[in-house]
Amino acid sequence: MNEIEELHRQLQAASGGDAKLDHCLATVLNQPPAPYTESVDACRRLQLALLPAWRLHLGYDARGFFPYAALSLGSSHVEAVAPTVPLAILRALLNVLATEPANPTPEVPPAT
Repeated sequence: MNEIEELHRQLQAASGGDAKLDHCLATVLNQPPAPYTESVDACRRLQLALLPAWRLHLGYDARGFFPYAALSLGSSHVEAVAPTVPLAILRALLNVLATEPANPTPEVPPAT
């Protein structure tokens, strides 16, 4: 299991703020320490640092209970649901890092 997969596993198990997980995120992703698991602003800065071209959308699941985060770029779209908004953003971010190239070439419509 690589470091991104391990972070993904830890985020799936997380239910709220976790200083140890924050440290692991900063270390593995080579980013400054921050309360990522507790702060939407810190998560947004992390997303912009790692995936600047990706669009972030936040909302709530169909029942209006759990927050979700969606990241999209061109035809690539990843979503994640979590108990908190910061965890939803982090789960979506790690889903992208684990499955997508960080900066895929955006699809350009054919000239007409």
